[in-house]
Amino acid sequence: MVNGELSAPGGIIAENAWWIADHCVGKHGAGAVVVKTRAHRENFWQLTPNEAASLGPFLQQMTYAMQAALKAERIYINSWVDQPPYHIHFVLQPRFAGNQELGLQGLELQIYRSLQAEPSEADVIAIAGKIRQAYQTVSHQSSLSRR
Repeated sequence: MVNGELSAPGGIIAENAWWIADHCVGKHGAGAVVVKTRAHRENFWQLTPNEAASLGPFLQQMTYAMQAALKAERIYINSWVDQPPYHIHFVLQPRFAGNQELGLQGLELQIYRSLQAEPSEADVIAIAGKIRQAYQTVSHQSSLSRR
């Protein structure tokens, strides 16, 4: 996906010079977003100073956009680089209030989602569009506040 050979349903949600975000493919749940470096990096300590400096603001804007678009109660941020192709990525997973997912949290919620069907392509496209729109608003407001 980073090489542009494949694309996630819904396309790129957000990007900057160093990071790309799109909807996760697989059983991470509807609204789960993956944030990955543009350049190949296998380990966090291999990030360039610019990649490292831009990560915090990018994650902050992405999680804010996800919360606004999805009305999530929490956004979990996870990182696993345990299978080839090794590439740094962060999975941002929304957690919703109430019993929408049996009230599960943390690891239990991740296990529950892994046992469910993947979200439909139509749902992913719609959700990616909502998050993209919220991100554009958040990043625009952020750029205005820096002036």
